[in-house]
Amino acid sequence: MDEREIPEGYLHLPVGGTREIGSHKGFGIAMMIELLTSTLSGGAAGPDRRSEQAHHFLAYRVDAFIDLNQFKNDVDAYLKRLRTSKTAPGEERVFYAGLFEYEEAKKRRVEGIPYHPEVIGWFKEVIGELNISDRLPQ
Repeated sequence: MDEREIPEGYLHLPVGGTREIGSHKGFGIAMMIELLTSTLSGGAAGPDRRSEQAHHFLAYRVDAFIDLNQFKNDVDAYLKRLRTSKTAPGEERVFYAGLFEYEEAKKRRVEGIPYHPEVIGWFKEVIGELNISDRLPQ
């Protein structure tokens, strides 16, 4: 539990915590992911990993387990509960994986994709050199 420097050459460090606070659950899922990605793809696991990358793809046919609409409703309810949860001190809202990206994609469909100011500057420079009229947004 003591803070230490990360050992050189480590790709995956052990999960910390105590059993009383549920470390075994986090460690268990981390181990499952490690086995399904690194080991199943032939790259070994943990410090013995032979590659710096690993991939695993998994697909479920949801309606083989539960009614698809019930599943979707349950997921929607769960995600709503997460979004409306009490925030950590100093935070404005709760995010879960993919929420920020979803909201950004939705915004960009309406407003377009913003260009970095350096890219706009480069375009303006090139069209100036080519004597092309500037119709770029300001």
